[in-house]
Amino acid sequence: MSLLDLSRWQFAITVMFHMTFPAITVGLSVFLCVLYGMHWRTGNPVYLQMFRFWRRIFAVGFAIGVVAGIVISFEMGLNWGVYAAETGPIVAPIIGMEVVTAFFVEAGFIGILLYGDGRVGRRTMFAATVMVSIGTILSSTWIIAANSWMQTPAGFTVSDGQFRPTDWVQVIFNPSFLWRYVHMLGAVFISASFFVAGIGAYYLVKRRAMAFARRSVSLALGVAAILTPVQLFLGNVWWPGCCRRDSGAVSQTPQRRPWPRSS
Repeated sequence: MSLLDLSRWQFAITVMFHMTFPAITVGLSVFLCVLYGMHWRTGNPVYLQMFRFWRRIFAVGFAIGVVAGIVISFEMGLNWGVYAAETGPIVAPIIGMEVVTAFFVEAGFIGILLYGDGRVGRRTMFAATVMVSIGTILSSTWIIAANSWMQTPAGFTVSDGQFRPTDWVQVIFNPSFLWRYVHMLGAVFISASFFVAGIGAYYLVKRRAMAFARRSVSLALGVAAILTPVQLFLGNVWWPGCCRRDSGAVSQTPQRRPWPRSS
């Protein structure tokens, strides 16, 4: 096995491990907003019980996802140094914006989300939960923008062996960004739904916390029942249809070529 093969395996395993947690926590963050909002509106203690339970799960997934994401950043530079150097003027600012606009939002409000219950007002608690959710979605937005540009690059020129931006709007909203972004949001919401439903079903089987379990399963399966057909449409109807109409990414994707080597 060559060094290239080892680099590919290491990067693939790291990305798969990392993606497991954002795939759940992004959807869970929205679920937490719904739960606390329902508790605030109805005063039903079951919603508060659910909020506190899933908040702990979210915190664990968030922490592991952050650590794994830092490892990915190092591997981008260490395993794929030439690629990182040549695409750095475009990819690096996008990843930097993910940190500044998304991760800082999450980090700034997650303390209130985790420890503010009973210490701050309901309005503040709900606002903090919403901001954490917005941060997770913003983080996904920038990551998908970077990944989509790698697949369908736009708004750049090659100068001195580097890809340099000429139009940041085209860079971010590249031909495949919209389709990948909507499809990704559907995926994380469905993943979180089945995750919640699975744990709720376990509690039902064990006949523990029945009100909590029933409400978790019903809410999660309801969301999954709505979004799964939508996701099938997005992945198997909308995307190929866009390609056939020559309005999207694949039809405009440039041919693969070796990355220019800098001197």
